[in-house]
Amino acid sequence: MLTILLRGGHVNMPDRIARGLWPHPPLTLDAVTDFLTAILESGERWFPRQWEPTRPGESINEGGVIERQAADRYVYRSQVAHPLSPTTLSRSGERVFSDAREVAAHYLQWDLHLPGSLDGWRVVE
Repeated sequence: MLTILLRGGHVNMPDRIARGLWPHPPLTLDAVTDFLTAILESGERWFPRQWEPTRPGESINEGGVIERQAADRYVYRSQVAHPLSPTTLSRSGERVFSDAREVAAHYLQWDLHLPGSLDGWRVVE
């Protein structure tokens, strides 16, 4: 379930109860960072999904994506919409990390705004 939530998914309350995951105690940010780090180090190339740059006329898929290019090279790419700008419809950026834990912490902070709520599951320092 945690992987689903880290990918931006939602798990409804009846499913949480059926899985024995309600009520649930808060998660620590360190534990969530460790969990995501393990996913990234397992060899999965993209997280949470494959990067798709914006094409003219298509909607903008906002948010960040991590690409694992090597065991010591992770590229974080992000894009956001700028609907009020007459000249720029989107803005994108890229940052390279050499450590899976560092890129995991970056993603959790900037994309999921953690510590805080992860689809109703409290994540604390």
